[in-house]
Amino acid sequence: MHVSLALRHGVLWVARCVRTAHLSPFDLDGRALSGGFSFRGLDGGRAEIRGIAVDEDRRLWVADAASGSLRAFTFSGSEVACIRSRGDPGSDRPGALGDAGAIAVQGVEAEARLLVSRRGWRRHALLLLDPSGEVVLSFRPAGDPQGTFANLAGVALAGRMAYACEAGSGSVQVFRDGEFHYRIQLPVASTDRGPPAPRAVAPLADGRVLVACGAASESAVLLFDANGRCAGSLAVEGCGEGEVLDPRGLAVQEGDSDRTTRVVVLDRDGERVQVFTLDGRCYGSFVELDPGVLSPLTRAGGPALTREKAVELDEPELG
Repeated sequence: MHVSLALRHGVLWVARCVRTAHLSPFDLDGRALSGGFSFRGLDGGRAEIRGIAVDEDRRLWVADAASGSLRAFTFSGSEVACIRSRGDPGSDRPGALGDAGAIAVQGVEAEARLLVSRRGWRRHALLLLDPSGEVVLSFRPAGDPQGTFANLAGVALAGRMAYACEAGSGSVQVFRDGEFHYRIQLPVASTDRGPPAPRAVAPLADGRVLVACGAASESAVLLFDANGRCAGSLAVEGCGEGEVLDPRGLAVQEGDSDRTTRVVVLDRDGERVQVFTLDGRCYGSFVELDPGVLSPLTRAGGPALTREKAVELDEPELG
């Protein structure tokens, strides 16, 4: 199963995909806002959604790896745009969108920009496109025009900055104004488990960066300072609440302080969403993510997000 999440204007979208993709909206208390919507791949084939993003106009952009396309939907599920690969979707050329790894979006209407990563070892694996599908930029791996990206995953845009998780090197490549800026190298916690594999990245307004890593390495959500140095961990590996197991999605809703900033993590093969604060508190989790299914606690009139830790910390209820 392929899973992804995106957060914009307080609405959390969770995508789950086997052959048919389903996108479900929630608030940050885990309450389902509607039944969401489902869709198939292009021409009725299978869908393989590897990443989703929400733009300022509240359109949902999805990277469909099976068809090598980027597709946009309204909140109700109407498809309003589709960008197909130019030429062979699997080729290593600008404009090819096959085997996409993730997508991010920034800006509005014609000024919007889409950042797309592609998996595998490719030169043209990190592309910036406009909404019409024109390739604005093919980023140079580590600044080398002859270089190769090593199996990219999650991406993010923040102002002049672009971020790309590189699973093959255990690092995040950071670009400013389209040029390579620096590399965030993930620390190796256990040499016998191989290098860490960054899966998702979320930059903060003050220059700090959150990175979720998992797969063959020890799972964690790590915080890096504005210079790329590791400043600690928000969550470490484990199955319990406040721990993470192979996180696949990461999103942030910034507040006025670390205490009021919410960090949303999707883990356990897309079966669980947890909400943290940036200073390390875990508000709890919600796990009823099946298409069109409300949490039993929601149906009973109570909150869907468990709050044992929030109660222990005498935290206010999420709203």
